[in-house]
Order: sequence, then C-alpha cells, then structure tokens
Amino acid sequence: MTHAELLERYKENYFEQEFFRENVAFAFSQKQLQEAMQRLGAKNKDELTSIFGAGDICLKKKAMEIAEWSIQQKQQRTQWLQSLTQEEQEVIIEYELYNHECTYTWDIDPVVDLLENVFGYNQIMLVFHKITRQQQ
Repeated sequence: MTHAELLERYKENYFEQEFFRENVAFAFSQKQLQEAMQRLGAKNKDELTSIFGAGDICLKKKAMEIAEWSIQQKQQRTQWLQSLTQEEQEVIIEYELYNHECTYTWDIDPVVDLLENVFGYNQIMLVFHKITRQQQ
C-alpha cells in the first residue's frame, strides 16, 4: 500500500457510512431539527436523543444499536492501525504530528491524546524526534 493509499484509508470516517447516515442526523436550528425528525421518522422530540452530545440526534429506540456500532467501528479501526507495519504506523503518526502543527508548536499533546492508546507514547515521541531532527 502506498503512503497516499494508507492515508486515504486512515482518513475514512465511519460517520460517512450508510448505517450512520441513515440513523443519525445533525441539527443546529429548529428547521434542521424538523427536517431531521422527518427523515428519522420521529413524530415528536420525545422520541429523540443524542449519543455524542455534538448536535447529533437519533431515535431513542435505535440509540443503543448506534452506540454499539460506533464502538465496534472504533475497535476495528484500532485493530487495523495496530496491524500496520512499523513504517506504516510511523506514516500515520507523522501525518497527525504535521496535521496538528506539532513541529511548529512543540506541543504533541493533541496527537498523544488521539493515538496513545493505539501506538503508545514512546512510539509517538520517536517519530516526533525523527521528524524534528530532519527539519534542522
């Protein structure tokens, strides 16, 4: 897999998958709420809930299924990331270090928060040191 293909797969978002799009809507205004209720098949607001607390809404009766699906998606992503070769893992870490401007700010905390449970702090630091030495 090329670096471009690897990063393309890494950047895939389960929010774009059909199951999520069919069962979750986002509403930040009354108009969007009414449209979402119609799309989800809700007759009133009492049938709705939020799973992520970020403007998302879904039917209460589907909430557990959606939450379990989301957890499964995250677990599958973690397993895939951990199955990558050392070089591929470093490509992902390097991408996130640059994406969060860590070489500019010298603050790797956003990447540690994002990837520490997948790759570990030491591996993130090794990649950070590698790319900052290259810039000198």
